Amino acid sequence: MTATTITLFFIVSIALVYVALRLRRSAGRSAPVDGVPGFRAGIGFSTMDGMQAVSLLLENESSARIWMEKIEISLADVAATAQTEEPSCRETLQIRQMVEARDALPISLAGVIYKAAGGPQREYSCTLSSVLRFRIGENWFERRLETYQVRMIGLTGSEVRRSRVPPPGLLPPAKEPQRVAVAAGKFK
Repeated sequence: MTATTITLFFIVSIALVYVALRLRRSAGRSAPVDGVPGFRAGIGFSTMDGMQAVSLLLENESSARIWMEKIEISLADVAATAQTEEPSCRETLQIRQMVEARDALPISLAGVIYKAAGGPQREYSCTLSSVLRFRIGENWFERRLETYQVRMIGLTGSEVRRSRVPPPGLLPPAKEPQRVAVAAGKFK
């Protein structure tokens, strides 16, 4: 009888610790930094043209329409052989599409990642960091997405997993170019 009670006590204790950790983890994500509740963006796999593609997955559960402008990606720790060119490790994908209210939209990132990695001809891997820029009404927002470990073979994705800690060498994507008048004022 006491062994059963002790076992039950441990099971209940473990369940309570698990629930507490889940609540603590979800509390940090409940209110987005950019003030856009109901809009989620992440990187994963989607089915496009009968095959799995590494994609930007956009889910709009709000009542507003969201204009997706672009995503800027930065790669670090690129491990590749037989590249067709020197890797730039930074690329921008112009999305320019509307995500309707209560709708989802997958956008393939395979070509952008492939180009930023230098067009490798064999299997390659990298750490992917990205910034998404979008508009709701007249207000512009910028959301930094989580960091991911990506493994691909050419344009075909084989693995995408979230990275808990971004590598120290991963810099944020380049900012927008300055207006001509601002840049000219610096040279006076």
